[in-house]
Amino acid sequence: MHRTMHLCATQLPTLRAATRRSVTTAALGLMMMMTLLASLAQPALAAPNTTYSKDGVSFEHPAGWKVTEDSVAQDETRLRSIDLEGPDEAVVTFMFSPFLKDQNIEAFAANTAKNRAESAKNASAVAQQLRFGPVASAPITRTVAGQENKGVSQRFEIRLLGQKLPHEARFFKANLGETTAIIMTQVADESAKAVEPGFTMALDTLRYRGTGKR
Repeated sequence: MHRTMHLCATQLPTLRAATRRSVTTAALGLMMMMTLLASLAQPALAAPNTTYSKDGVSFEHPAGWKVTEDSVAQDETRLRSIDLEGPDEAVVTFMFSPFLKDQNIEAFAANTAKNRAESAKNASAVAQQLRFGPVASAPITRTVAGQENKGVSQRFEIRLLGQKLPHEARFFKANLGETTAIIMTQVADESAKAVEPGFTMALDTLRYRGTGKR
């Protein structure tokens, strides 16, 4: 009897320890599983934005967008043109020149629409199959270079091989001290929602220091 009681007394702490280990292991496993599920439920962190800064001009844009051109006209205007391309052929074009100061933005937008159609006629055989539908213009307001700015929205269709692709182009003019900027954005309607934050970022963070020499 004494031996039986001793064995029971000896085994009882061992059983309790084993039970505690089992409970602890199960709890840790459950916590790890919950952590894993929580991490899977959370969206992946987006890549950090990129800052483009060169010769006095700077702006931010989403990672994956790319500046594909930064050139200066070799004439008296010294017109500087910067193209920022996003996904699905979305594009922002920045133009800088003191000669743009007296440019009327409505007239500039209308002239761009005219040139758009004429350039298709004078392009290659494949590009000549492009057709541009009628343009519907309307006033638009948004922040450019940190200030509220009134511009022009153009809605039109690009037609190719029986397909109709609605697009929107927007035009803004901003006085930036010693120079004037005209900014144009363009994107197909089907991609507009996805790229709008990128457009907003680039236009709102646009800055001109005027210290660069080109």
